[in-house]
Amino acid sequence: MITQNVNIAAVDPTFFDTKQEFHNDETSGYWLPKGEEEQKRLTAQHFAIKSLYGRNVMPSVTETLDLEGGITILDVGCSSGAWIMVSVQEYPNCIYHGCDIVDVTYKNVDVKQFTFSLGNVTNRLPYEDNTFDFVHMRLFVACLRKNEWPAALSEVIRVTKPGGMIQLGEFDLQPQNDSSSLYYRILSCFKDACKSRGQNPDIGSELETMLSKYSNVKVVESDHRTCDMSSGTPTAKMFIWDNLEAIKSMRRVLGPMLGIHNQKDLISFLKEYKHDLETKESVVGFAAVTVQKL
Repeated sequence: MITQNVNIAAVDPTFFDTKQEFHNDETSGYWLPKGEEEQKRLTAQHFAIKSLYGRNVMPSVTETLDLEGGITILDVGCSSGAWIMVSVQEYPNCIYHGCDIVDVTYKNVDVKQFTFSLGNVTNRLPYEDNTFDFVHMRLFVACLRKNEWPAALSEVIRVTKPGGMIQLGEFDLQPQNDSSSLYYRILSCFKDACKSRGQNPDIGSELETMLSKYSNVKVVESDHRTCDMSSGTPTAKMFIWDNLEAIKSMRRVLGPMLGIHNQKDLISFLKEYKHDLETKESVVGFAAVTVQKL
């Protein structure tokens, strides 16, 4: 557990009383904000992940299902709707549904083949059994408690048609080589924050094994990829921006753990962190797993 000496005189009591909006679903363990700035970050993060893989939908899905002809698709935890909006451009003949615990989809995007519904995957989703040909779900590491994952995956499987596909993705928080880097320290703090909330920060590396235990699905594709953010590539620069913005989003929780107690601390920390990410090996990992319902 990382601890930090706090200079009480330097603490700004208003710094953590931010204007960030948070959801009010008491059954959810999600601890990041829901406001417009966070949705912009998640949208940019989507394009970083898309750049890492070079695609929005995994090959096993496009080879099995007729996305060109048109199928029914659900995005669980759709947030701003970035994944759906890109998918609509690539596969306009499909019918899209998205659900989340709050409606933060971009209101200025009018897509006739998209329907949003409020839904919590830890409860019963608002869809009948065997409804969708393809279900997408990702980035629930800071949403689901460890004991909620089995039920959530079962619910995703329930709403998928037999023969349908499920694509899941999570950051794989791999150990870093340089323990002196800020990235190493931030990952350690993030893991501690998750564990203190009963969440599993290692779900990215465990997702394939967890899914293989279900008798009614089979794993058909598992693709783990990494990007060294110090490499200077376009993808690396996208992930650097995301990491810097994530510190702002999570400052209410991670700030005290990182010694960030006021706006001056934040500005100084972000400057040092950006330099670290650009000059020291800082590997971001992601795991994408696709299963087919039997």
